[in-house]
Amino acid sequence: MNKGILFIPIDKKNKKPDVLFDEIINQTVISEKWGLNEAYFGEHITDMHEKITSSITMISALSKLTKKIKLGTLTTNLNFYKPAVIAAVISQVDNLSHGRLMLGVGSGANLSDLESIGMMKENNHKLMLESLEIIKEILFKKQKSFFQKKTDNYLVSTKKTYNRKLGLGSFNKLFNSRKNLDIVMPALNKNSYNVRLCAKNNWSIVISNFCSDEIIENHIESYIKNSRLKKKDALKKIKLSKLIFVQEKNNKIEDRLLSKNSPYLQVVDTLFTKLKTFKRHGCFGENVKNSSVATKQIVMHGTIKNVRDKINYYNDKYGELGSIIYVNVPNSKDKFYNKSLELFSKYV
Repeated sequence: MNKGILFIPIDKKNKKPDVLFDEIINQTVISEKWGLNEAYFGEHITDMHEKITSSITMISALSKLTKKIKLGTLTTNLNFYKPAVIAAVISQVDNLSHGRLMLGVGSGANLSDLESIGMMKENNHKLMLESLEIIKEILFKKQKSFFQKKTDNYLVSTKKTYNRKLGLGSFNKLFNSRKNLDIVMPALNKNSYNVRLCAKNNWSIVISNFCSDEIIENHIESYIKNSRLKKKDALKKIKLSKLIFVQEKNNKIEDRLLSKNSPYLQVVDTLFTKLKTFKRHGCFGENVKNSSVATKQIVMHGTIKNVRDKINYYNDKYGELGSIIYVNVPNSKDKFYNKSLELFSKYV
């Protein structure tokens, strides 16, 4: 099983963006040294609590500071861009990283992002899938002449200006023209359409860090059921992201988890409040009424053995999943919180 890290990142202390970005870059470099295999980056363009506005730009910055760790967007909202433009960016970043890019795709879950670009009334999921169809053709199809691809909402064409001798009208491909770009989608609510779609297309899913145990199992079972792959191969496409708090000893761990200074409580409170505001908080579980209850239920916490056993619960029940992804929390003055990622990386 691979181990990874996800940077949302939640910041309610209003750090300057450059300070926060430096922290994320340094933490990713350290995570690679500690043996993590994957790193993912969220993005929102109008959320002051989550300051990464372009995950693929963050990956570009990290591509020359890391060597082995795979770098994933979670997610790039394809409908925010012209398909030809984002395909060209994907190609460049994959070449910069020597083939380590993982493409997490979405259609924009943040309503203020959609409002800011005038897309609140659009069929954004359809636009995202059409864009992905074009991007895959740009990146994977051998181009012998001009490029042209039309969907219901997009037309990408170089027919009028293609000139092979001048080098005009063709697109760059992925690193070494590879064909195995890992396409990833998030899985949130029960009976998720994204899960069924990914299973049918052999794409990966990342199960959201704030899903209840019931919904986690629903996503795993749905992916296996709808996949055409053998079960062990289907399981490799399932990535479980979790808020994880590891201590060497179990004393006071729950008190620390729920204290007013807890970065875990801060993260869950921010996410729970946002989702509850827009009546999308059902993923936390039916009986979760406040942030403290949500934190206690969804944060995987305990000693190294406790956390390892909780992860292995899913592996024992279904077979080995593809990845367990540690959701990073803000830096803290308390050594117990800051030590957790190192313990997870080295010993879980």
